[in-house]
Amino acid sequence: MAALTPMPRKDARWYEERLNHSPVTRFLHSVRYRNLLGVVEALSGFRGGKPIRILDIGSGTAHAFALLDPRFAIDYIGVEKRGKFCSLAEERHGGRPNFRVVRDLIGNRLDLIGEVDLVVALETLEHIPEDQVAVLVEHIGRAEIEGFYCTVPNEIGPAIAIKNLGSAMIGYQRHREYSWLDTFHAATYRLDKVAPHGTGHKGFDWRALQGVIAAHLDIQATHRSPYGWVPRAVSPSIGFYCTPRPGLQ
Repeated sequence: MAALTPMPRKDARWYEERLNHSPVTRFLHSVRYRNLLGVVEALSGFRGGKPIRILDIGSGTAHAFALLDPRFAIDYIGVEKRGKFCSLAEERHGGRPNFRVVRDLIGNRLDLIGEVDLVVALETLEHIPEDQVAVLVEHIGRAEIEGFYCTVPNEIGPAIAIKNLGSAMIGYQRHREYSWLDTFHAATYRLDKVAPHGTGHKGFDWRALQGVIAAHLDIQATHRSPYGWVPRAVSPSIGFYCTPRPGLQ
């Protein structure tokens, strides 16, 4: 696994402000956490209120912990490669006995998966090289956990045309990763005409990730954004709740 990458120019507070750029971006980014609350609520009920050990991959400033801790009995471990994000998370939550953040790449800390009940990756897997995602998902599938929940952006079909056009209209920055020709090709499902996916958004195909996940876990639910009735073709993001397949552990 590669060494830690340098911290970007912008700091953690700037990142949080960017997510809250407008009521639209704030609402859309909140959906992943709303769905996470539902996942944890269901798991908590199944466990009879017994504390849930959670591993949050790409935890950022630990917003997931801030939402979950007041509502549920949890023991939380965040893994985040960016030092300033870890520092801000520690500043806010380091006094809580059930909070821990590890500055590292998840590929270097696969051992942590064996310590938890639920693995979470919210808008993270698209930023990890695909070969490393495959290793990660295989490891999760073989671990003795109760669930895995991930969300990823929808970068193909009409959804990407809507997102990039909307981004340009409200002065958001996500569309700048694409040329308008890239947007056209991605919107028409011609990813063969878009540069291969690396660790950004462009070229990412959630359907390929779904195939990787399905090879190692049972997908119990697929979430769409911002509501479950929205067709996948126009859903800004896609979520998967999965459980280990019996006999693979």
